[in-house]
Amino acid sequence: MQISTNLVGKVVTGCQHQNRLSDSFYSKTLTISLIQLMSMLPKFTSNPTYLYHFCFNDTMFTSNSQYHTNLDTVFRSLSTNATSNPTGFYSTSAGTNTNNPVYGLYLCRGDQNATACNNCVMTATTTDLPKKYCSNIDVGIIWYEECMVRYSNTSIIGTMEQTPSVELWNNKNITGNQTRFTEVLGSAMNEVAVRTANGPNRYATKVVNVSSSMVLYALGQCTPDLSSYDCNLCMRIGIGLLPTVMIDGSYLLPSCFVRYATYPFFYDANTVPDPPVTVDPTTGEHRGNKKASSAKVIIGVVVPIAVISVAVLAILYIIRKRANNYSVFANENGDNFTTVESLQYEFATLQTATDNFSFQNKLGQGGFGAVYKGTLQSGLEIAVKRLSGDSGQAVQEFKNEVLLVAKLQHRNLARLLGFSVACQEKILVYEYLPNKSLDCFLFDKAKRRLLNWEVRYKIIVGVARGMLYLHQDSRPRIIHRDLKVSNILLDADMNPKIADFGMARMFGVDQSHGNTMRVVGTYGYMSPEYAMHGQFSVKSDVYSYGVLVLEIISGRRNSTFYESGYAEDLISYAWKKWKEGAAFDIVDPAIRESCSTSEATRCIQLGLLCVQQSANKRPTMPTIVHKLEVSSSALPVPEEPAFFVKNRGVSDPSKDIGPCHNKDKSSPLSVNDISITNVEPR
Repeated sequence: MQISTNLVGKVVTGCQHQNRLSDSFYSKTLTISLIQLMSMLPKFTSNPTYLYHFCFNDTMFTSNSQYHTNLDTVFRSLSTNATSNPTGFYSTSAGTNTNNPVYGLYLCRGDQNATACNNCVMTATTTDLPKKYCSNIDVGIIWYEECMVRYSNTSIIGTMEQTPSVELWNNKNITGNQTRFTEVLGSAMNEVAVRTANGPNRYATKVVNVSSSMVLYALGQCTPDLSSYDCNLCMRIGIGLLPTVMIDGSYLLPSCFVRYATYPFFYDANTVPDPPVTVDPTTGEHRGNKKASSAKVIIGVVVPIAVISVAVLAILYIIRKRANNYSVFANENGDNFTTVESLQYEFATLQTATDNFSFQNKLGQGGFGAVYKGTLQSGLEIAVKRLSGDSGQAVQEFKNEVLLVAKLQHRNLARLLGFSVACQEKILVYEYLPNKSLDCFLFDKAKRRLLNWEVRYKIIVGVARGMLYLHQDSRPRIIHRDLKVSNILLDADMNPKIADFGMARMFGVDQSHGNTMRVVGTYGYMSPEYAMHGQFSVKSDVYSYGVLVLEIISGRRNSTFYESGYAEDLISYAWKKWKEGAAFDIVDPAIRESCSTSEATRCIQLGLLCVQQSANKRPTMPTIVHKLEVSSSALPVPEEPAFFVKNRGVSDPSKDIGPCHNKDKSSPLSVNDISITNVEPR
C-alpha cells in the first residue's frame, strides 16, 4: 500500500528529499503495507487502528499556557461526549476570539458501535494527539480506521476542508477485466456520494458484484455539520483521487473520506465480520470468542504471508530505484519521447543557478512543489519549478506538463525551456516573468492600481486568445481544467501568459468533452457539471474564464467574496447587479473613474454568459475572442448563472500557498485556493 499527500514536504539539497510530515517513500510503503495486512487479522485488543496524522508545527504553544488549558478542555469534552453520544459526531470549542480559542471535533465511522467509537476518541484525545504525535502543537488531525479527531486554533465547524489529505492504497492490482471493475467502481462510488450527501447521517455504503468471483465494497462519510452541497463536493474530490486499479483504496480528508475494497471492511446487514477477539492480560486466554483456535490458524498463515509480502515489496522497491530515470517519458505504448531529451538541464546547473534553491530565490509555493528564480551562466533568467519528489502524483503531473507544454507555442502561454531528472528530482524550467502572477497585483491593495482598465482589458483578451489556441489551434486539443488568476503570469509588459498544465487533458481534433471519476481543479473556478458529476469539456474552461473575467473587473476573489445582506459570492453578486441594471457597480473602485463604462459593462455581460448554468448556453472561446475584438458585435442576454460557491468558510490565511503568499503583507490572501491534482491516463 502506498501513500501520497497533497502537502509539500521539506526539501533538502542535492538528490535527497525529506518530508517533515512523514518518512521516506520506502518506510511509508512498508508501514502502510503492514497496516493493511494486519487489518485482515482478528483484533486482540480494543485499540483503534492508526492510519495517519498531521501536526502543523509552524506555531507551538507552551505548557501551562491559556491555549494549552483550552485544548485540554476541548479534549476532555470530546472524550466525555464519546461515551454517551449515539451519533458518532461531536464538535466543541473552548476560549473566546480574544482568549486563545480552540476548536475540536471527532467523527466515528458510521458502522462503529459506541464502544469502538469511545475507545478511538479516548485514544486520540488522551494519548496520541497530546502526547505521542502533536505535543504542544497548535493544530492537528489524526485518522484511524474507526474514527477521525481534529483540533485547530481557527473555527473548523461547518466548513468543508480539503487539506491536509492522505491517499492510501494496496499495492496489489485488480486481476481480470479492469474496464469492468472501473465502471462498477465509478457507478458504486457515485451512488455512495449521492446517498452520503443526502442522508441524515452523511454516511453510506454499497456492496455490488463485479463478477462471479469478485465483490466490491464501497463506503463514504462526511462530517454531519456540512451542508448536502459541501458534502457532495468533498466526496467528489475524494472519489476523484482514488486509485482505480488496486484491490483497496481510500482517500482521507478532514471533512470526509471514501474507501473501496474487494473484501468486506465495514459492518452492515450483508457483511458481518467475526466479533473482535480479546485477550485476558493476566491469563493470556481468549475471551468472548469460541473461534480462538481458528484464529490461531489464521495468524499462522497470514503472518508469514505478511512477512514474505513485505520482503517482496522491498525487492521491488530496489528494482524500481534502479530503473532508468527517463522512464517517466515513456507513453502508454512504451515509446520514448526523444523530442524532450534536447530540453534537458543538468541538475547541478540548476543548483548553481538558484544558489542551491535558496530561500532568497524562492518565488512561491504550489501544491506540488516550490518555484525559484535562477540565473544561468549565460545571464538568462529562469523560473525553476522543483516538484515534490515524494509524491507519485507529482511524477504524473511532471510527465503531463513536460509532454504538453513542450509542444505548445503561443504568445499567451508560458514557455517551457527545459527540464531535469536526477535521482528523485523532477524539475521544470520556464522563462522567468518578472511580474509573477496576476493575483500578485489584482488582490494587493497597493499594486492593484497599476492594473488600469487598459491593462486589465489586455489581460482579458490575451487569456481568451491563449485559451482559443488550446481549444482550437493546438495539436493535440487541450482542456486546461485549472484556469485561475494565480495561473496567469505577467511578463515585463504585463502581457498575460497561461501557466500550469499539470491538470490538462489532451483531446482529439473532433473531441470536445469527456467524463471522469477524478475531479481536479480549484475551488471556486470549477463548473458545476464538472465538480458534481465529473463531466468536463471546453465549456468547463469557459466557465473558469468567466469567473476570471469577473475577478479581473471587480478586483475581488470569487471564493472569498461576501457582501453582507446582498450576496455570498461574486457570481451571484454580479448577476443581481446585472438584473438591477447596475452592473457597473461591481467594477473595482480603483479603476471605476477611469475605465470605459460601456466596455466594462460589456465584459461583465460576457463573463456572466460564460458562467451560465447550462454548459450549452455558454459561448465558445472563438466566439468570446470575436466578441472582445469586435465591439459592435451584439451579445445575447445572459441567463441565471450557476451559483457554485455557497456557504464557504474562510480558511486560515497562514496556510495559504502561492507565489504571492507573504505573512508580512497587508494584502488579501488566497483562501481555499489549493489545486486538487491527479492526472489520469489518456
